Amino acid sequence: MLGPMVLGTGLVFALIGFASFFSSFGSFSGPPRYFWCAFVGLPLTGVGMGITKFAFMGAVTRYVANEVTPVGTDVLNTVVRETKGSLREAAAAVSSGLRDGTDLPGGDTHTACPSCESANDPDARYCKNCGEPLQKPACRHCGDIPAVAARFCDNCGEPLS
Repeated sequence: MLGPMVLGTGLVFALIGFASFFSSFGSFSGPPRYFWCAFVGLPLTGVGMGITKFAFMGAVTRYVANEVTPVGTDVLNTVVRETKGSLREAAAAVSSGLRDGTDLPGGDTHTACPSCESANDPDARYCKNCGEPLQKPACRHCGDIPAVAARFCDNCGEPLS
């Protein structure tokens, strides 16, 4: 109650002061008599507005929260619901990549270089990063082509040179 009363009193004083000031224009009866009211009314108006603002801050904040929160909740729920599938796909791709590091977008596996460990196309013969051969020569004993990092033949078990 105090804030609106001080605000109203300040506005009345300010109006009286400004009315006295502007009504003295064009008349030669002397300076405005109640112009001092403007100097009293303007600070009272500011103080009254500050008290009113402080007094109603909680009510205004609760009102805004009650108006904004349901809208924000609906927006967040919609975003989560609409992006759930794409988030699952992205998580699956990241999980797959972290699990073995062999999946490429087309579903193919890549060949890791034994020297620099960079990923290369499955049918590449040489590393695109360092130029080293990606396949070892065939086994001398059985002719099987061993894995890149193998030290023994998978087919016959003989040591690879």
